[in-house]
Amino acid sequence: MKRLFFKMLLTAVLSMFAFQGHGQCEMSIKDFYIAYMNNLENDETSNVKLLQSHMSPELIAKLKSSAQQLDADAVIHAQDVCKHCIQSLTVVPLKENWYMVKYKWDPQSDYTCIPVKATETDGRLIILDISAADTIDLGVNTSD
Repeated sequence: MKRLFFKMLLTAVLSMFAFQGHGQCEMSIKDFYIAYMNNLENDETSNVKLLQSHMSPELIAKLKSSAQQLDADAVIHAQDVCKHCIQSLTVVPLKENWYMVKYKWDPQSDYTCIPVKATETDGRLIILDISAADTIDLGVNTSD
């Protein structure tokens, strides 16, 4: 009986740490996007340092190339932002280090959805990829 109790307790503690770590990455992604969007509104040059501290040079180059092809910022999938974008921003966990970043232009608009692959290493957010919502199947409904 003591062994069963110990196993249950150990499982509960490990599950709590796993859940806590997952939630922490979501918050870090949200903090990153809020900072990025605020910088777009106030001091766009600050985003260079923000990207360098959370992304590899290869990902930064990929996003720059995507932005030129699409004529939109590849991080936010838009040309600019507004206060409502920042206020409505949410991050939803998906699978295998993928998260869906979602925001709205106004209360009646559809969500802009951005699949982001990220992890935390030593308490530091590392963004591994940012994709177009229609290029990857993450098993999520983007209209909610």
